[in-house]
Order: sequence, then structure tokens, then C-alpha cells
Amino acid sequence: MRGMYQRVVLGCCALWGASALAQSCQPNLLANPGFEQGLGGWRAQGAQADGDTHSGNGSLRYDNADAAQYRTFNQALQVAPGQTIDFGVWLKTRGVRGQSRDGGAGVYLQSFDAQGRFLEGSYPAGVTGDSGWRQVNASYTVPPQAARITFGVYLRKGSTGTAWFDDAYACARASMPALYQLGASAQGKVDTLVVTSQPQLLQVDSELLNAEGQVVHRSRDRYQVEGQRRIEYQPPTGLAQGEYRLRQQVTGQQSRPAPDSELSFRVGQPAAKVAIDSEGFTLRDGQRLFPLGIYANVATDEHLARIASAGFNTVLNYDYGEKKDPYAFFRNARQRGLLVIYSVKDQYRGSRFAPAVRGGDYAAMTAWYVQRLRSQPNLLAWYINDELGPEYLDKIEEKNLQIKRLDGDHPTFQVLNKTGELDAHFNSSDILATDPYPVGNDSDLTRTTRYTELTVQAARQARGAWVVMQIMDHAAYDARRKPHPPSEAEIRNQAWQALIGGAKGLLFYSYTDLFYKRKTGRFDQREFDATWRGVAAVSQQIAAFTPYLLTGKSTPLAGSNPQMPARMFVLGDRALLLVANPYYREGSTRLRLPAGWRQQEGGTEIQLALPAVGTATLWLQR
Repeated sequence: MRGMYQRVVLGCCALWGASALAQSCQPNLLANPGFEQGLGGWRAQGAQADGDTHSGNGSLRYDNADAAQYRTFNQALQVAPGQTIDFGVWLKTRGVRGQSRDGGAGVYLQSFDAQGRFLEGSYPAGVTGDSGWRQVNASYTVPPQAARITFGVYLRKGSTGTAWFDDAYACARASMPALYQLGASAQGKVDTLVVTSQPQLLQVDSELLNAEGQVVHRSRDRYQVEGQRRIEYQPPTGLAQGEYRLRQQVTGQQSRPAPDSELSFRVGQPAAKVAIDSEGFTLRDGQRLFPLGIYANVATDEHLARIASAGFNTVLNYDYGEKKDPYAFFRNARQRGLLVIYSVKDQYRGSRFAPAVRGGDYAAMTAWYVQRLRSQPNLLAWYINDELGPEYLDKIEEKNLQIKRLDGDHPTFQVLNKTGELDAHFNSSDILATDPYPVGNDSDLTRTTRYTELTVQAARQARGAWVVMQIMDHAAYDARRKPHPPSEAEIRNQAWQALIGGAKGLLFYSYTDLFYKRKTGRFDQREFDATWRGVAAVSQQIAAFTPYLLTGKSTPLAGSNPQMPARMFVLGDRALLLVANPYYREGSTRLRLPAGWRQQEGGTEIQLALPAVGTATLWLQR
């Protein structure tokens, strides 16, 4: 067991090297991956077969002189939800130019649901300029609701020049058992969930370490598992008071060991100042709190006062932490009654937003901030990941463990934009969140419901499940897009969907982006004021009924229209009923209330007709 905790890195290139992976990708899920049969098997209108190759006799060549023209060359893959796909291509460029840092020649994998709606994808950085043959690769976990997956090569939007593509590959990783550490009791008993895609005998190795990193107990147990099984780690009797870490690893009969997991807990010591309880709610000083926050890269009293008066109780500022004087930021936020989620999400080598640091020692940078700020009375959580790809998973896990060792009083928090990665990130933070951002992207707002359901499922009531609401216009990030700032109705609809789906916290993204037109001199204060009134109206409404959200007593209602989700939240003899119509068309539904419940002014059956992206907020009693 001595070497069992040498961390297994999930990134494909770390395991075998990119070139080795391309050569060993068997079976390759692509038809005609090396273009030896011309363009057969590919949707390749606008491209041509070429003799300039990485290997063999053929490649795909694409010439584009028009930045407004956009084509992709793709084919469908036969894969299943939950599978992780390693994929890549060899490419060569000549005179490739992009309109942004996201331009260039590249490769992608993306998914669609059964209705043909785009879900999400993986898009590794493109190659620009003049380059010889080089490999671009990534990995992607197919989300649960995916019905169609496509692999493609392309010049990214706004890119011009010539690119050649050859020796493409996509291969599914062999499945391995998974282990999820759910939580520990005050006596050190740890509940763990082990999962396998096929019935087999699983071995679970456990090591218990004290605060000094010394192993105080080891165990090895075997379990016959079909699907999933909940197991319990029993610590040695007479465990002394203190802080401990339990490392665990699961191995199947016919698979290599899964990545190890580590859970921190306390025995015989005061509870953490901020924690996640057994139902996924946030506890602060032992009392439940519904985090209602906003991303805002501001620190002045004018902005913080505006945020606080809008009903928010939490602020997350990307500028911290590397900006000077974080103490002043905490102090200013505290004076306005705001909690702080402190950002260390950019402190990773290789991250596009990584700050300069002497010697590239980002662990030392993180430690510097955690040790100095962990005692701030309005610290709520540490923000450790903002949409980083799976190649950063091992680093995120290390960051999480580092912070837990330095500060056992505050949880770690991360946001993912790929729902297929949620399970893989379960053991790397205390709080999981997703950011659907449907407004201006989709033909409806249902992505919020889907993302919320998947986040709640992945959290397993052992992690916080939060959702990020879109208040920004996608045009703030892409000037080519038609502006579509979310309306008050669209913001409320997203929030109601997330609450109905079981979210235990909401963050709004982002206050800063409401000022994006200042960059072009087109900012209109009256337009901002109108938008902010809508944001504040939604936030204040949520803040007003948080007592109902915190009881943990809620019931989803299945109405006559399953496309309009509904849930009632119970507080004593009263209940709050939320209903959402996530479509840009009118909708109606009929809801029958549970026995003993009725409207305050009505009967036990509710007939609702909601406008496009409309919502309903009703009060019930018994």
C-alpha cells in the first residue's frame, strides 16, 4: 500500500504522452481518420483532399480568405453518456490569423440532446500563424443527456488562412470504478460511495493521517458491488482529538486503480465556522444560510452599497486574490453586510489568467493568501476553479487539499461549464456549481433546469449544489453577437428553475459586465439603471423567502404540463410554490396540491397560464 497514493493523473497526455496516445488509440472511433480515402466519412463541404500529410497519403485541407465565413468538417461518434473520450488531430497551418486570442485552427468534440439542442463541448486552443505538423488534443466526458456527439476540425470563427488536418483520433477510455467520500461523523466514521459500471469485486484501501501527516491507521476491504454501494470507514478506537485526513482508493478486478481521494475532518473539536451539512445546505456558525451572491470586480463603497441594497448577501471578486490590500476589500464588504467568496482560481501554472509569480510557485502564493485571510470574519468560501478543463483536475484536487490543510473552517467552491465533468470533480471541492447561461444562446431557457438537476445529482447531498445565473449579455464577450441583455423575466425564470431543481445557493454573473459598453463609449446610465432594477427585484424577492428555502422540506409537483417545473417549499403551516415556464411561448399547467394543502385564496387545484418565460409565486396553507 505504500505507493498506492501516487496520484493518478487523468489528463490523457500525462498518462501516455500525446503522440503515444494517438498511436495507441484503439479502437479509433472515427471513420477514415487519416483521410486515406479522401474525404469519405466526413461532412466536408468546402474542404479538399490534399497530399501534404503528417503520415500516409492524404490529409484534409481548408483555405479561407473570408473572416465572416465559418465552416466545420465533422462526423458523428457512437459513444454513450458518461464515457470519457480522448481526442485530437495533427494539423499544420499557413498564414492563419484569428480575430481574437480564441482564433486559429483546431479540433473539437461537442454534444447535442435528443431534440438536437446543443449541450456543451471541448475546444482546445487553436493554432495560428505558420506552423509545421503539431498535435492538438483534449479529453471530454459525454454528459448524461447527450444523444449525439460530433468530432470536428475547423478554423475557428473569424479565422482566415490555410490549415491541413491529418491522423485524427477519438477513443473511449476504459471504465473504472469511482469512489465518492460523502462525509465524516464527529467520531471519525466516514461514509463513502463506490460505483462501478459492471458487477465486480472492488478493493478499497484507506489510510488515516493526522495533522502532522503521519499515517495512524490503514485498512484494506473488499466489497462485491453491483452499480453502487455505500460503505463506512471505521477509525481505530480511542482516536485522539484533532484534525485528520482520510485517503481512499478503489481498485477493480480488471482495471488500474482509480484516482485517490482525500477527506479532511475533525474529531472532538469545534465545528467549522462554515460548512456543508448532510442535506447540502451551507452552515455558518451552525446556522443555515442561503448564499445569494454576485460576481463583481469592484471594491468601492458605491458599488458594494448598491449590491447590498439589492438583497445580495455575498460577493465574489475576480480581482482578489492578487490585488493589493485584500483586507480593505473584506472590511468594505463587511461594513455592507456582505460575505466574501475569495478567488484563488487563477493561481495555476498554465492558466491563461495566471498572475506572474516568482519561480512559478502558485502553491506558495495560495498559501500566502489563505494563511493571512482565513481569519476574516466575513469569509464564506475559497473559489478554486472557474471552468478549467479536465487537464487541470489533478491541480484542482491539490489546491483543494492544500487549502483544507491550511484552513479547516471554510469550504472550497468551484464552477464547471461541462456537466459531464461533475462526478470527476466531486472529491475536489466542498461546493459544486454550474453556469448554464442560456439567454442569447438557446431557443429556450431549459438548460438551467438540466444543469441544476445534474449538479444536484452530482452533489449527492454531501456537497453544496449551487447554480450561476446569467445577468450578462454574451455580446460583452463577443462583439459579433447581437446584443441580448437578460430581461428581468429571463433572470427570474432562471432563478426559479434553479430553486425548483434543488439549488442550495445562487450566484449572479456578473455585475461588472453590466458596464461592458464603457469600453466602446456606448454606456448608457439609464439603460444600466433599468437593468439593475430588474436584477435587484429578483434578488430581493429571493431574499424575502429564503426562510422557506432553508427548511429542507420541499416537494416537486408534477403538473399536467411536464415542461413547466414546479416545487413547493414548506415552513410550518405555510408553503411557497414556485412555477416556471422556460419557453419563449405561452404555457399552461394544472397543479393538484398534496393532501391538506390549499391556496390562501382558493382550492386544492391550481390552473396557471404563464406568458413566455413567465413565472408564478404562490402562497399555500394547510
